[in-house]
Amino acid sequence: MATSEKRFVFVGAMVPGKTGRTIFLVLALAALPLILPPLRPFSGRGQDYKAMLPNLHELVSFKSNRSAPDTISSSNSTTDAPPARDPTDSCSADSIEDPTRALDHFYSALALTEAKKQGSITRISHYGDSPITNDGITGTVRRLMQERFGDAGHGFILVDRPWEWYGHQAITFTTSGGWSDDSLMNPMTKDGMFGLGGVTFNASPGKTAHFAPATTGDTGRNFSRMDVYYLAQPNGGQFTVSANGETNLTVSTISDAAKSAFQEIKSAKPGANTFEIKTVSGSVRMFGAVLENDGPGVVYDSLGVNGAYAGLLARVMNEQHWAEQLRHRKPDLLILNYGTNESEYASDDQMARYEKDLREVVRRARAALPEVSILIVSPMDRGKHAAGGRVITLDSIPKIVEMQHRVARDTGCAFLNLYAAMGGEGTMARWHDGRHHLVGGDLTHPTADGGITVGVLIYNALSEGYSDHRARIRVLEQTIAPLKRKTQTISK
Repeated sequence: MATSEKRFVFVGAMVPGKTGRTIFLVLALAALPLILPPLRPFSGRGQDYKAMLPNLHELVSFKSNRSAPDTISSSNSTTDAPPARDPTDSCSADSIEDPTRALDHFYSALALTEAKKQGSITRISHYGDSPITNDGITGTVRRLMQERFGDAGHGFILVDRPWEWYGHQAITFTTSGGWSDDSLMNPMTKDGMFGLGGVTFNASPGKTAHFAPATTGDTGRNFSRMDVYYLAQPNGGQFTVSANGETNLTVSTISDAAKSAFQEIKSAKPGANTFEIKTVSGSVRMFGAVLENDGPGVVYDSLGVNGAYAGLLARVMNEQHWAEQLRHRKPDLLILNYGTNESEYASDDQMARYEKDLREVVRRARAALPEVSILIVSPMDRGKHAAGGRVITLDSIPKIVEMQHRVARDTGCAFLNLYAAMGGEGTMARWHDGRHHLVGGDLTHPTADGGITVGVLIYNALSEGYSDHRARIRVLEQTIAPLKRKTQTISK
């Protein structure tokens, strides 16, 4: 593998406030070189999103034996809870706006996990587009959450790589290849059944997927069970699941009607277990697998689809099918993180359609999971070249951010303005300036260090929101305690 030298430069002054400190921290910890495997050109079926494809030479592709990111250390400065803030303060650019307490369900689950209640697992499902498909952003959030609250497993991962740069951190993932894939973006599949991760796979006999613990880092070292997501259908086939190459279970996918189906297999012992899926007969249609432990801890699903926009979950994904997938996964927090591809086409008519679609996605998610906490995360800044060689922010980005903010407010969702948190207008110009780029040449997709920077911002926002929640609970308990004692005294 070819490598390129990474040099440390002070960039804290590039973006003011907490964002500058975050970038400085990330770059101070990021000392390993980028890994740039040779990749063949992508040959996708769709044409509409080719301009949105990340530059393969400016992204890390996490291959089969790549695990937890070595570019961020287990430091108290990043994993400890941030200092408690006054929960009555107005929302800052680095914070989640949540006036209706939409995230209380998530925070309550996290409190049980933090208290180490037996079997308490907090599950987060993060939907988004190409910036999260290599798990650079989401893998950072996962790692930091697990270092603080406990590692309850990896979460959902597709059964094969639909894109060259697709990969997940803190897991060892190998595949035989040969799985035929189709995603929500420009789909050939017409039934709208794309599984939890938005990609469906078909395989003839002999195809395999192997999942094993990470070989480096402090997270992803243990898996105790695997839950396979597949489609039961007429004229189906069979596949086997195994744990540690010993326990084998044959599963038939034949059914009278097409429907979501799931098969869990548990290891006989805790610890560093390996799991494998193998197709053995007929035609098997599969989506992916969840790797978990018994907890307590956090599990973080990275559900990015290349070229995706939020409307695909409303216009392409079968509503009943998505509801089946969500109900089975049962996340405590659902993150909707779109806008990159919407920014390519942002006329007034299109903006109106985006807003309508996002509202429908929220409605469908709530219909499937009435108690789920929903967080809408805005797109990052996206730059373009202007006259004189200047890099400026696309005009559509602030419009999309404002629209998403309005939808979050109207639908009772929490909102994180990631565009503002990373520095607002002109961020990509600053991130591409100098010798240590945080964004690729397309001024859209972050480099490895840029992905870590964004992941830290999201983690900090979630941590601050949780700290505020805990502070409110303490204030409430302190208010109620005297009244409770007085009531008990009177009753005596």
